[in-house]
Amino acid sequence: MARIKPHIDLGTITKRRDRESFRNFVLEVIDDTFIYEFTPTSISLDGDLFTIVLGPVDNSIPADSDYVDFGDIKGYRFIYEDLQVSAIEDFVDVYLYGVKQTSDRYEVQVFKESTRINSNFSDGDEIRFVFNQSITRIPGDVVRTDFEIKGKIAEIL
Repeated sequence: MARIKPHIDLGTITKRRDRESFRNFVLEVIDDTFIYEFTPTSISLDGDLFTIVLGPVDNSIPADSDYVDFGDIKGYRFIYEDLQVSAIEDFVDVYLYGVKQTSDRYEVQVFKESTRINSNFSDGDEIRFVFNQSITRIPGDVVRTDFEIKGKIAEIL
């Protein structure tokens, strides 16, 4: 008695068997989960509460405030079309001296041409992190480069 071979419909199975398609799949997953790192463009201190800004940068010498020269950054925006989440804080992490700050310590605000926007966050050109509690013992000693922002954020060139 011969064994009956099962009938498998390969049309309904996602094929990842060849090396090229598997490699492309892995690169796609890595690209979708890639986190970008930035140093804030400016910080301000109100008492002991910080406001961190990722905004336009004029790298022209001398600065001409037009943001169209080579090296100028027109601003920063969230890569929001990739992933939809309920809170904008889920897109970013703020670090001070390499220590991650919990998202309940700050509010993320998105601006477009100096006007705050509350939806469609990928249209913004400036991202602000406004802290609602003190995060260091001596806030006056903290400089801009002590902060690091990681998340699904892209430069607008």
